[in-house]
Amino acid sequence: MKKYKFGVLGAGNMGTAIAEGAVRAGRFAPEQVLMFNRSEEKRAAHAAKGYAVTGDYTEVYAESEIVLLAVKPQNFDEILPNLAKYEGDKPLVVSIAAGVTFAKLEGALGADTAMIRVMPNTPLMLGEGATQLVKNAAATDKQLSELCELFNTMGVTVTFEQENMLNEVIPYAGSAPAYLYAYADAFVQSAKQHGINEDDALTLICQTMIGSAKMLLRRDKTPAELIRAVCSPGGTTIEGMKVLEDRDLYGIVSEACDKCIKRAYELG
Repeated sequence: MKKYKFGVLGAGNMGTAIAEGAVRAGRFAPEQVLMFNRSEEKRAAHAAKGYAVTGDYTEVYAESEIVLLAVKPQNFDEILPNLAKYEGDKPLVVSIAAGVTFAKLEGALGADTAMIRVMPNTPLMLGEGATQLVKNAAATDKQLSELCELFNTMGVTVTFEQENMLNEVIPYAGSAPAYLYAYADAFVQSAKQHGINEDDALTLICQTMIGSAKMLLRRDKTPAELIRAVCSPGGTTIEGMKVLEDRDLYGIVSEACDKCIKRAYELG
């Protein structure tokens, strides 16, 4: 019997957000969560919220039923050999490290270790994440399903059968917030040139993005149908759409996504 239900090996922004989301959803009590951080100050902050804390990351691996590996990818070469020394009952290993493959994890911890790779995006920290998951052969469907239920309390989830799909999907969820922020900023900068207050412009574009996303999620109309519904013949919107079409917006987005995916394979 493990001492803790959930352990966070690397309680930085994302690791902490996942643990806090799980606690808010009632999955675990704070005292059932063990948080590792090298910073004594951050450990004290977690302890003040009722979490168990440690400065020894091997304790997280040994004493938790589920271990969230949330350290930076470049730190894995340091931590994996030390975790591999543990000879007790193995936890379910959940990794959110981009580019750290099952081959690398299994090479250190053993192919018999149940593992699930999880790719959240930053809106998860507000409970609005879009998370992708894939399990290795040692993990069960039940473990995957239960982890999906956990991450569904912090947004939405999509599962894949093949590990390489985590690279293919990166631009559409993991990296997509940056692209959407850039699009929003372009609108804001344009608005400023036309005498609109920056804060007002940001409010308008953000609300418009929220409302447009909700219309898309209704799925009663395709994106193309929704575009046509706004573009009245001879009206204002269609003039702007002509510029986007002339500049090949779809081609630009496709190229950006292709470059993003290519880099994901190079890193992983």
